Amino acid sequence: MSGSKAGAAASGSALLGAFGGGEAFDFEAAGETITRRFAASAEAAAPRVALVQDGAVLTYADLDRQSNQLARFLRRQGVGTGSVVALHAGRSIASLLSILATVKAGAAYMPLDAAAPIAYHDWILRDCGADLVLSGESPADDFSVPTMSLDAMLASADAESGATLEGSCAPADIACVMYTSGSTGRPKGVSIPHRAVVRLVTGQTYAHFGADEVFLHNAPLAFDASSFEIWGTLLHGARGILIKDDHASLQSIVDTIRENGVTTAWFTAGLFRALVDHQLEALRGLRQIIAGGDVLSPTHVMRAQAAHPDCQLINGYGPTENTTFTCCYRIPREGWGGGPVPIGTAIRGTYIRLLDDDMKPVAAGEVGMLYAGGLGLASGYLGDAQHSATQFVPDAGRAGATLYRTGDLARSRPDGNLDFVGRRDRQVKIDGKRVELGEIEEALRRSNGVADAVVTVAKGDGDTPLLTGYVKPASGAHDRAALASEARATLVHALPPHMRPSQVVVLDEFPLTPNGKIDQERLPASRPLELSATNPASGEAERTLSGILARVLGLRALGADTNFFDLGATSLKLVEAHALIARIWPDVEVLALFEHPNIRELARAIEGRHTSADNAAQRRAQQQSDALKRLRSARLPR
Repeated sequence: MSGSKAGAAASGSALLGAFGGGEAFDFEAAGETITRRFAASAEAAAPRVALVQDGAVLTYADLDRQSNQLARFLRRQGVGTGSVVALHAGRSIASLLSILATVKAGAAYMPLDAAAPIAYHDWILRDCGADLVLSGESPADDFSVPTMSLDAMLASADAESGATLEGSCAPADIACVMYTSGSTGRPKGVSIPHRAVVRLVTGQTYAHFGADEVFLHNAPLAFDASSFEIWGTLLHGARGILIKDDHASLQSIVDTIRENGVTTAWFTAGLFRALVDHQLEALRGLRQIIAGGDVLSPTHVMRAQAAHPDCQLINGYGPTENTTFTCCYRIPREGWGGGPVPIGTAIRGTYIRLLDDDMKPVAAGEVGMLYAGGLGLASGYLGDAQHSATQFVPDAGRAGATLYRTGDLARSRPDGNLDFVGRRDRQVKIDGKRVELGEIEEALRRSNGVADAVVTVAKGDGDTPLLTGYVKPASGAHDRAALASEARATLVHALPPHMRPSQVVVLDEFPLTPNGKIDQERLPASRPLELSATNPASGEAERTLSGILARVLGLRALGADTNFFDLGATSLKLVEAHALIARIWPDVEVLALFEHPNIRELARAIEGRHTSADNAAQRRAQQQSDALKRLRSARLPR
């Protein structure tokens, strides 16, 4: 439901605590699978282009045939129903082929965060019992399970039959496992069934789906929004345009949208804000933008609407445990009455309840915990029945049904739409990714010389969350600087970059509440990092870069040798920094900030690039001058 009908339905049922999705269990996705929907889509769209990346093109006929070959090859490796195939690769046509083939083989695909350290990956591989890792590069010896490169798999599968596979998946079979940050100190594997994915992108009204759409594929494969991009494309015979680089610059995104006629795009709230700030014209031509993963900025929404009134903006809300989107709000062009942008009402195939601490419905307009039910629900956390039971609970209002406890607080508006109010626990969103502070604390406690740890979050520039880690030394640990350095090094090997605090502060004792718990209100406030006296930026390039990075990271200044990721830099922050750097040095690629993650190295790389370019230009100019002199001095034939 959407619009006024959805609002009326939600308002009328507010006292029962139920909002939207009244047809949740009669929805067409209930008996559907990805494989059946794709088979119908591929047959209807056989000659049309399915996927495009950097000049490479694959039609639906080729995608269907090659994925059948790969699925047969996987089955010969013992992959089938109940298997988990991990994918350690960036965004590519080969990656999407392997995902489709895995699902056709009856298994579940499990994308790994390419930016995370090997130790983090290996724990996940052991936790989910992965049967195989498909790697975009040469197989890593560090993985504890058999590994094969995508290129090798494609070559090996070439001799297999491309005919449709026998056997079929069931709607309740697991299609995908997505790992999210866990409050217990370890990530959790969310098991997503076929019917939940089908419900996400078929029969929906929150956005338009169809063969006439051109989807931008920009979300990391390990991020649940990739499900919207991949299956929103492939289950409708639409065209998918894959951004080449995992760390795409704003300009690269702009160029991809313009050159390929992209009509539908999903952006994190942070990326949407950056595009509006730096590349507002890039949104021209888009018919619909779904933004989410965090709270949308009303100011940026209004700026985008004013500049591009023909583009429908949609606020998408939902946890991975309910398959990407739970509620959506098609933002009216005439506005929404002020205040925060609502998260809307439940999408089709889903219903939600607002309940109090006693699991009783709250009255209209009162704040309650948001619970989600319906066909989008995950089957639970892989191999973790205990934690699944605490988060996936019986629905007292519907016999035999289950609700997911989101941990989010919401209230209904007079028009029936919902406002997101905040969190009940210690969970934050960074780059649109869910982060449990407890997982970071556990990683810090595993560092040598650390007796205890606590992590806090504050708002930086642009409301960006800034993480600070506080550690208490174990007995005998006296060198505070060394302890902080050791703790940061531990995090580099234990957690993805977006989960690493920008500062680690050593305290001899933690302030405590009367009942003996850490009193976070009395922890010393973290201060903007000072410019290190031992490694200050020197030279025009270093000082310029230091100013840009300090501004973007919300710091007072930073030393020339300090690693950006040690300061809490995220992929999105470096993309924003690149947008400013490119105004001064247009030929600098965003990848340079990841390859040279401190001021000194980055300045040298930029100056070296320009020195080489200047030398080459001088050589070309000299060659042209010499040629002209020879021409002028030559005796022309009569």
